[in-house]
Amino acid sequence: MFRFEGMPVAVKRIVLFIAVIITAVLQNTDGLLPDVFGARMFLLIPLVISIGMCEGAMSGLLYGAAAGCFWDVCSAAPDGFNGLYLAFAGCAAGLLVRFVMRNKLLTEYCICAVTTGLHGILYWLFTVYIPLGDNRFSKLLGFYLPGAVITTAVSFIIYYLVRALSRRLCEKDALN
Repeated sequence: MFRFEGMPVAVKRIVLFIAVIITAVLQNTDGLLPDVFGARMFLLIPLVISIGMCEGAMSGLLYGAAAGCFWDVCSAAPDGFNGLYLAFAGCAAGLLVRFVMRNKLLTEYCICAVTTGLHGILYWLFTVYIPLGDNRFSKLLGFYLPGAVITTAVSFIIYYLVRALSRRLCEKDALN
């Protein structure tokens, strides 16, 4: 009968989208992920970075926009902040790996550290500093920046899962 040629690609996209949904639920639900000294992990950032690095800039852009929209539902940031930020971060990671860097763990650590730290600073700026008008640097130094460090420290797990999934399904696509 008919054979759908793009089946492994479609399966990979569906699995990555389900991974984005599961990660968004884990990140946005209190108590599902451990808090380390009051700082939380922002797992959607390394997921989007890893997808952008392994799948390309366009996939990083689209999955980043979806992940950011899921994050914006539970966020105190202005509407669309996380969607735009993660879309830009995923696209930038894909472009950096394509034109400047290699797809290695150290590259993922560097991109994730910069992206997560910048996200923490911008999020603090738009949700605490500008609206409230006071200098609450303790929130930045006690929650957002330690969250960036913790997120970067555990990002290798997400990177290896996305990389293994990408390679595994590309091998099946090459065999068909």
